[in-house]
Amino acid sequence: MLFNFSAVRRSHRYPILIASLALAGCSSSYAVPSSVQQAFNLKYPGINARWEEKPYGYEAVFVKDGREYEAEFSRSGQWLETEYEVGADQFSAIVLERVRQQYPEYAVTKHEIELTPNGTFYEVEIERGNEEIELYFDERGNLISNANEDA
Repeated sequence: MLFNFSAVRRSHRYPILIASLALAGCSSSYAVPSSVQQAFNLKYPGINARWEEKPYGYEAVFVKDGREYEAEFSRSGQWLETEYEVGADQFSAIVLERVRQQYPEYAVTKHEIELTPNGTFYEVEIERGNEEIELYFDERGNLISNANEDA
């Protein structure tokens, strides 16, 4: 999560605000179940994560090789998916071409890769004026529904 500290500095209470924001970025105070922590450690050895409880289970947010990842696990410790954002140059060319063909008046504002037990998927956010749409594609560039989207 990124904060605009320049706006915070304009406040005469900025030391308190900065301390509060710093604490908000720390790991959660509740204990993640050991089955979830073990599953994470097997998949991402040596990585420290900030955990968030979600309706489906738990989400680990971590940085690896300078990139932020979100790994999702069920309450029992089953890995559900890992997602990360990339630039257009690192995204599926097939998917981008499909978006251009099917939504020519929209601009792509987000490129996300999602790794799941069922394969790799691609999510884009597109915008036109005030309208924003999320689209989800398989590896072949087929538009599909996103069963893994975490409300």
